[in-house]
Amino acid sequence: MSLLSMLSIGGQSLLSTQRGINSVNKNISNVATEGYNREIAVFQDMPRSGVFVNKILRVFDQFLFTRQVNLGQSLNSDKAYSDILSSIENIFNDINGTGFSQDLNQFFNSINDMLVNPNDLSARQQFLANAQTLIGKIRNSYQSLQDLKQQTTLKVKDQIDQINQITQQIAKLNNDIKTKVMDVEANSDYLNERDRLISQLSNLIDTKVVFNPDNTVNIYTAKGFGLVVGIQQTQLNFETDSNGNPVVKWNNSNDITGDIQNGEVGGNLKGIGDINKQINNLNDFTTVFATVFNKVHRQGYNLNGNNNVDFFKIDPSSSLTKIDASNISLNITDPKDVALATDPNYLNSDNTNGKALLNLKNSISGVLTPAEEGSLNLNDSTNYNLIKSRGFFEFYNSKLVAEVSSKASTIQTQKANNQALYDAVTQKIQSLSGVNLDEELINLTKLQRAYQANARVITVADELFQTILNIGK
Repeated sequence: MSLLSMLSIGGQSLLSTQRGINSVNKNISNVATEGYNREIAVFQDMPRSGVFVNKILRVFDQFLFTRQVNLGQSLNSDKAYSDILSSIENIFNDINGTGFSQDLNQFFNSINDMLVNPNDLSARQQFLANAQTLIGKIRNSYQSLQDLKQQTTLKVKDQIDQINQITQQIAKLNNDIKTKVMDVEANSDYLNERDRLISQLSNLIDTKVVFNPDNTVNIYTAKGFGLVVGIQQTQLNFETDSNGNPVVKWNNSNDITGDIQNGEVGGNLKGIGDINKQINNLNDFTTVFATVFNKVHRQGYNLNGNNNVDFFKIDPSSSLTKIDASNISLNITDPKDVALATDPNYLNSDNTNGKALLNLKNSISGVLTPAEEGSLNLNDSTNYNLIKSRGFFEFYNSKLVAEVSSKASTIQTQKANNQALYDAVTQKIQSLSGVNLDEELINLTKLQRAYQANARVITVADELFQTILNIGK
């Protein structure tokens, strides 16, 4: 082997080893970087020319990554949905005093207190106070649901903005990946950033990711609307309908709200659906409660000898034409106006109508005529049938409390299962693509020794050159 060949081999090997050391140092410096995939320098022998770095391999498993993305969509949907269901539960939590079951019970119990002595103004006043408390709880529950809906809708708006920002960045990265395909190290950084953004996007909305041969990606919505196709990005648009519900449109034209099932947006949209259902149930409860109570109350006489007086009314500030949870208000303030008697000749002692009012606690069957039942105009006609057959308390417990609690429990279990699967896949990805400091330090030591050996070859060749030159002199 000639000295020139010796120098060439040593120099080539020295440069290759240095690239390997740089790759290891990059891994070590990014040990805590989220979404970083470790790199491996692949060396290849060159006959009579030493070794060279054939490529810098980015350790990446597309199957595991896709699995993680899909699980992330489901998990984040469960988290967002579970939070909303828990908030609805808290609004009707009687143990914490935020529900109104106890207030409803106290309302009817105070009717019984008046029956003992219909002429007792203090008992009548207490009844009105309990009625006012019940009204306050119903309206507070309604307002809490509306506030929760508004907050969730604003979250969806912010999340749509985040989605647009992320897809814009991915489209730009697609362009960078295509234009700098020969820059291996820079390309690896672009791919890591791209995958990190895809993970963020999947946390927000359910998507389909297509990996192209040139390392770019196309990203579509669940129903195939393109968010990123090559270097082109299409935005999602947010608006609200007449009822304040969020509407998500693709390219400001196609309504895809119903297509979004997963990610935080999907979970929030499902949660808003449950909020609306709870509002409708609460409104139906209030409408039926006020309607039947008013009808029975109108049939009785108060201490002033008047009848045909409603007990509940629509709040004057409301523009609605029927009583519901948003506008129920007390129509009387004078305790003498409570209609307990059916015989106008015994106003101070007759409590027959009061008993009829008390009986509404357990049954409203026969109170309304078929025509009156039809004019209730409820959001869900089955709600009236449930109240009519089982009473107000059964409706409250089953529709306003138990139904949400059961769904919340199911979602909690589902969330725990998805979390376990997500953690398992993430751990596999980490063991494959993550940086192991012990392994990197071993590789660094090997490469440093190789570097030193190559440097020694060059040094020896240089010394031989010097010796030959000295002999020539």
